[in-house]
Amino acid sequence: MIGLRVTADRRSKTPRDLLLRLGRALLWLTVAVVLMRGLAGVLESGERSDAPRTARAAAAVWPDEPARAYAVEFATRYLTIDPDAGSSSGAGTVAELAAPEIAAALSPAADGETAPQQVESATVVSAGRLDERRALITVAARVRSEQPRAVRLTVPVARDERGGLVVNDLPSLAPGPSRAGVGPQAGASLFGDDRAAIEEVLTRFLRAYVGGDRNGLAYLVPAGTQVAASAGGFELLDVGSLAALGDTTGRERLVLAAVRVRDQASRVTYALRYRIALVRRDRWYVAAINRVEQGRRP
Repeated sequence: MIGLRVTADRRSKTPRDLLLRLGRALLWLTVAVVLMRGLAGVLESGERSDAPRTARAAAAVWPDEPARAYAVEFATRYLTIDPDAGSSSGAGTVAELAAPEIAAALSPAADGETAPQQVESATVVSAGRLDERRALITVAARVRSEQPRAVRLTVPVARDERGGLVVNDLPSLAPGPSRAGVGPQAGASLFGDDRAAIEEVLTRFLRAYVGGDRNGLAYLVPAGTQVAASAGGFELLDVGSLAALGDTTGRERLVLAAVRVRDQASRVTYALRYRIALVRRDRWYVAAINRVEQGRRP
């Protein structure tokens, strides 16, 4: 029987059988190569399709941060006046930021004696695109002169295909913000033992907070919580009204605290109000101050 099995095995391994096995191996190898090339093509086409999408996303962010900064720089130069340097100290330097066609018109003409003017601060308050290359960017500037005032200047900014920027037209004055009819939030007044305990911890907390005493805050916040102190330089004079927003009986409270503080340098007194989150464990702790929702603009 053993001899018969050996003979059968030897017969099964004929040249024809070996060729069949080799053919099957080559077939599976071809299938594997085709599958790998197909997968690579899919990935490559996905990368190609992502490229235009990325370019479109970049183009959608217009006017971008460089354009906004360019508008702020232009507005600062444009509104700065130095009588010793002519009607506008920025007349020459403003022209460096503008198209040649409007450069000559950017120098304001003085009517009588020119008063000095300095820009104390400037920031973008709105920005809108006219098309993919042109935008209008409004800058709010605080101007110091004989009559300090706020000026809002709308600056036309354009970019070329290389990303270069230029003020391509004359600026214009923009209106100030409209005043909203929204007053302070009203809460429920705190009474009894809760008020006494909350007022005590808030007084200690705010004294350390406005004074910049970081170590003094550690005992007044829950374990594992970090609340940073202000830059300091102020002293707490008193805690006035306390009002609770929302729940007035639970172990978590949101309290509006009206206080008076004094600037230790100028000796000027300021009225302030803080939104303070409290939590009760073995006693009341300050969990957060002026907390806002993440991901939303206040």
